[in-house]
Amino acid sequence: MNGAIIANHYRQIFRDLKEVRRYIFAAIVIFVAGNIAAIVIPSLGENAIALLVEYFKTFKDENASPLLIAIFLKNASSALFAILFGFLFGILPAFGAAFNGIVVGAVLNLNPLNFFKIIPHGIFELPAMFISWGLGIWCAAGLFHSPGLNLRIKRSLNIFFSIIVPLLIIAAIIEVFGTKIIFGN
Repeated sequence: MNGAIIANHYRQIFRDLKEVRRYIFAAIVIFVAGNIAAIVIPSLGENAIALLVEYFKTFKDENASPLLIAIFLKNASSALFAILFGFLFGILPAFGAAFNGIVVGAVLNLNPLNFFKIIPHGIFELPAMFISWGLGIWCAAGLFHSPGLNLRIKRSLNIFFSIIVPLLIIAAIIEVFGTKIIFGN
C-alpha cells in the first residue's frame, strides 16, 4: 500500500468519526450515568464487579500471555458486538456503556485511588469503547436515516479494524504488563 492510499483511508475514517461524534458523546453520557449509578447504589456496582472477578479468576495462575489474549478478545468482541448488533435500536451498545460505567464507578467507589490503576490502560481502552458504542448507536439510527444500515455497518467495521482494534491491543498490553510494572500487582 502506498502512502496516498493509507492517507485517504484515514481521512475517510476521521470524516466518519466526525459524523458519528454525537453518538459517541451519547455513549459517554450513558457511561458517566453508569458511574453515578454505581456511586449512588453501591450494591449495583458490587454485583457487576463480582461477575468480572469470577471471569478473571480462571487466569489466576496463568502467565501473562493467556490473560493478555483474553482481555483483548473480551474487549474486541464487546466492541464488535456493540457495532454489529447496534441495529437493535441501540440497546446493546447502550447497555455496554452503562454496564462498563457501573463497573468503573464501583471500582472507584471502593477506593478512589484505583483511578491511578485504571488510567494507564483506560487512556486507550475507553476511547476505543466509546467509539464502538457510539458506532453501534449510529448504526441503529441507520434504520431511520441515511446512509442506511448496511453502509453504516461497513463504515463502522472499517473504523473497528483501523482504530478500535489497535487501541484495544495497546490497552491490553498496558493492562497486563504496564499495571504490574507500575503498581506491582
